[in-house]
Amino acid sequence: MNELVWTQASDGPAWMAGGDYMAVRRIRLRIEVWDRSTLGDQEATFGRYRDSGAPLGAKNEFDPAPLDAKGADGQPVIPMTSHVRLAHSDGKEKILRRSYSYSSGIDRQTGQLDAGLFFISYQRDLRKQFIPIQRRLAKQDKLNEYITHVGSAVFACFPGAREGGYIGQALFEG
Repeated sequence: MNELVWTQASDGPAWMAGGDYMAVRRIRLRIEVWDRSTLGDQEATFGRYRDSGAPLGAKNEFDPAPLDAKGADGQPVIPMTSHVRLAHSDGKEKILRRSYSYSSGIDRQTGQLDAGLFFISYQRDLRKQFIPIQRRLAKQDKLNEYITHVGSAVFACFPGAREGGYIGQALFEG
């Protein structure tokens, strides 16, 4: 966590030491288009098996993605334009992240389902972690065919309060 999430005194403003930066995105999934895709295309798009969530070439959902594995045809088991491969890349830009499904009913303008993911990530440095990942995804991610980002925000999250102190004390009294 100290390496990837919590900011250090050397990273920037002293009041952020021990805090982190949170990125939040609301991502709409074009469910109707996605549902017409084949299982093989869906799995190649994400780089994961739909039934288990495991990375292609692995057994369990939380197994490491075998990015170097090749199939019998000599091609990568996890396609080069899959979400998993592009998000993990060389493994240098790691983030703590989680997505939550949302459904807001039917969009009155399009008649389509307004549903997708609410994505949240925490990282020590947005410029060195989050932004390089997002640039790769924006450029090559096969998932882009099925999604639209409809809202994004970033937040500086203060470190926790010490006993007898309060959130943001280092900023307000520093």
